Amino acid sequence: MQIDVILNQLIDLFMDPMFQYLVLFFILLAIAVFAIRRRRGPSRSSAVGKMQRMISDVDKERAVKVPEVQSRESIITDMFETEMKSVGLQPSTETGYIPVSYTPLARFLAERGISNDIASAVSAGLKEEGTEEDVRNIIDAAAGTPDIDLTPEEVKKAQDLAVEEWLRVRKSSGT
Repeated sequence: MQIDVILNQLIDLFMDPMFQYLVLFFILLAIAVFAIRRRRGPSRSSAVGKMQRMISDVDKERAVKVPEVQSRESIITDMFETEMKSVGLQPSTETGYIPVSYTPLARFLAERGISNDIASAVSAGLKEEGTEEDVRNIIDAAAGTPDIDLTPEEVKKAQDLAVEEWLRVRKSSGT
C-alpha cells in the first residue's frame, strides 16, 4: 500500500511541468558549460606560451628571442633568504651564495677557496663511485683543474675526507 503511494507521488513529481523545466534547465546549463570549456581549450602556462613563440620564430626563420631566466643557484638563494627572513633571521650575504653542504669535505674545500659548484660536483660524484680508489681519483681529477690550487698535503687531506664521506654515504644507504 505505501509503495503504491510513493510511486504515485514520484510519477506526479515527474509529470509536474515545473519539475520538467527545472531538469531541462540544468541539462542545458551543463551543456553550455561543457561547450564553453571545450571551445576555450586547455589553459597554457606562460612557459608553454614562450616555448611556442620560440618554435614559431624558428619555423618562420626569424631571430629567436631567448627569454630571461634565473639560475638555479639564484632561485634557491632567494627561496632560502625568504624562508630565513620569515622566521626572523638575517641570512649572511658575505660570500654571495648559500652553501649547499656542510660536510667536512665541503667545508675543507670552501676554506681553500674552491667554488661551490665544484664542491657540489665532487660531492655528487662521490655518491656514484664504487671503490675507494675511484673516490680518490675524483679528488685527483678535481685538483688537476686550473681553478683549484691545492698542495699535495691538501690533496691527501681532501682524499681522506672524501673517502670518509663516501663510506658514510654507503653506510647510510645500506650498500
